[in-house]
Amino acid sequence: MADDLFFTFTLGEGSFAIPVNYIREVLNYEPITQVPKALPYLKGVMNIRGSVVTVIDLREMFGFKIEKPVEKCSIIVLEIEQKNEAPLVLGLIADSVDIVTKLEVVVSENYDFGTMPGRKDFISEVAKNGESFILVLDLNKILESIEMEIEKQK
Repeated sequence: MADDLFFTFTLGEGSFAIPVNYIREVLNYEPITQVPKALPYLKGVMNIRGSVVTVIDLREMFGFKIEKPVEKCSIIVLEIEQKNEAPLVLGLIADSVDIVTKLEVVVSENYDFGTMPGRKDFISEVAKNGESFILVLDLNKILESIEMEIEKQK
């Protein structure tokens, strides 16, 4: 993945990245319709050009202290390919969005860097951009975790 492009963004104090091929668009905050009895980090759904899109607040899912009101955040719209199904379109709330860039992957055994205790399965690798460390998220692991939590709620 060393030569792949990544989309970088911030959640709380941390810098994160997703491979750019998942990114469909970035929106300024738009109203989100809450869904009753949803998991706390599943903020609801929004209408994006006629499609109903689920919006996830990773800040809350990861247990970060939320300093910035959601109305001042950006929404990163992702499109994730699914086996034998239509692509899954999701919105992620981000405190801020940064850039599309190549990142230098760092080999490390301790790649949670204290930011996500007990959730390092959500991180596929650690990268550097200059002197800054950036955690590359594993979207499939995050989705699996959400699906398991939804099943437990039933």
